[in-house]
Amino acid sequence: MALSTLFFWNFKTPQDNQWHPYPGANPTTHIDNLNLPLWTKRLDLQATCVDVAPFIAGVGGLAHIRQANNFGFEAHASVFRNPKTLGAMHRAVLVVAPVVLACQAAGFEYRTFIPRWCHDRERRRDEEEVRTHVDVGMYAGAALWFVRMYGFRAGRAYWAPIDVIMGGALADLMHREYCKAHGL
Repeated sequence: MALSTLFFWNFKTPQDNQWHPYPGANPTTHIDNLNLPLWTKRLDLQATCVDVAPFIAGVGGLAHIRQANNFGFEAHASVFRNPKTLGAMHRAVLVVAPVVLACQAAGFEYRTFIPRWCHDRERRRDEEEVRTHVDVGMYAGAALWFVRMYGFRAGRAYWAPIDVIMGGALADLMHREYCKAHGL
């Protein structure tokens, strides 16, 4: 029983991985006048943001919990003021995002290993609307990243694009919660 819980992906069906944005399902067609390789056309930044976010949050949570005995003494309880937690989250971006992009480029079905299931409400969401929300979150994250890198001196220590990825993922989360609250 414990092993079946640990290896939860054995019980997932292909329908469980159909959440939006789905890699390679962008309804917007672009005129392709560059002779790019096929693997570059399979890369999907919006889907990458949504797929990488659970791993970043999990690594940040584990790093933060490991310091629980030191809160108030050596470690700050705020995630945003704790250097070990922030460092772990930024390193997770630098490791997991390239892995997800490589899986997309290779055509590997990696969503089986992401701890998320697709419900009927998730399948009813419009792909283009979801991508628009994720894009807006990514733009807001990019603006925040720019301000943090060049406006504040303290933010320069953490230079990974976590703001862009988490901005897109949080916009997707807000869109899902909006659909859930309004019964869409």
